[in-house]
Amino acid sequence: MARDAQSTVLYLRAPARGGPRDDGDPLPFAWSQRGRLQQSGSAPLAELAPMLSRSERVVLLLAANDVTLLNLPVPPLPASRLQAALPALVEERIIGDPADCAIAAGPDVGGRRLVAVVDHHWLQSWVAALRQHGARRIAAQPMQLCLPLPAGSVSAALLEHSGALQLALRMSADDGIGLAVAVDDESQLGDAVAELLATFAHGQAVQLSVPSAHAPVFQAFAQAHPDSGIDFIDEDWAAWIEGSTRLELDLVRGMAAGGERGIDWRRWRWPLVLAAACLLLNVMALNWDWWRLRSEGLRLQDGMVALYRRTFPNEQQVVDPLAQMRQKVARARQSGGEPAPDDFLALSAALGDAWSGVVADPRAVAGLDYRDATLNVRLRQGAQVSLDAVRPALAARRVEASPSPADPAVWRVRSAP
Repeated sequence: MARDAQSTVLYLRAPARGGPRDDGDPLPFAWSQRGRLQQSGSAPLAELAPMLSRSERVVLLLAANDVTLLNLPVPPLPASRLQAALPALVEERIIGDPADCAIAAGPDVGGRRLVAVVDHHWLQSWVAALRQHGARRIAAQPMQLCLPLPAGSVSAALLEHSGALQLALRMSADDGIGLAVAVDDESQLGDAVAELLATFAHGQAVQLSVPSAHAPVFQAFAQAHPDSGIDFIDEDWAAWIEGSTRLELDLVRGMAAGGERGIDWRRWRWPLVLAAACLLLNVMALNWDWWRLRSEGLRLQDGMVALYRRTFPNEQQVVDPLAQMRQKVARARQSGGEPAPDDFLALSAALGDAWSGVVADPRAVAGLDYRDATLNVRLRQGAQVSLDAVRPALAARRVEASPSPADPAVWRVRSAP
């Protein structure tokens, strides 16, 4: 992550996961620009919002005792398949379900990779809080792997948050742990830390950084135990920033390998219930509307049948009252001497009137044929008559004309609907 050397980065040191996270607690922070420490201190997230929004990246240093580090043989896999395979690789080496963990892997070194595991929901709550306060690009790293690594010795840091003390140790490039430190008296702190270091450093020399508030206790311990093998130094954010920029491991990217793999249906329970209720309501409304329109249609049909039977009481069978009524009216007009609009005489009279007003040569018509309420007009071969010119005159007489699909020289003239 050497790119941090060319950007503004805000580093935050997260407390150990011992209870509900409180955004009002002050967090140790350091702000660097182009790899150089510009400002450090301690403040709640709300007060750090301007820095969070201005920083190109935010790096969350997770407490050492919250992150499990594993060095595992990993087959050569592309990044997407590797992320999917990580839960199965760590399943037998962690306590709990890998689905509840965020898992990230470092670069391949001789067929082995450094794998970091942390509680997914805990990390997700931090990421959500940082984004809420303006952070854009967020990374999360194990704090123990950001400690400097002096040659031939173990690196350690004593950290304090809200009165709780933790000890972070880095034994090698890819090995580190976190330990809680509990003492009843401040004067016992040096002995307690020295005992833990003697147990876990396995006789190696230790470089221990301590907060300035506890420096007098360890100075007194160093004077009383000059051969303890512990080199006490002041807390140094610059060393942690340098270690972070060299670390190629980001647990935020590993969040997809943990709890985000599956769908938490409990979170979607009420939206799904609401969607189902809306769907049911729409189906019921559509069915009600269909039933209402069908009932109205049946009432209209029954009314037309009743009107037809009252008008023609001798009619026994009523299938389509509207069509049958039209037939009765047409027959009555024919019986009274009034031609129907689609009779031969009506169609030929309309054609003659339209023809005389548009076409100069009456000999262009070779013959007429009336069939099925349609007057078929056959034109002579070579007649120069435009159907488009005749159509407006026919339309004025409620008659329409179209060329026959079988023979373009034949016009089909019929009454317009």
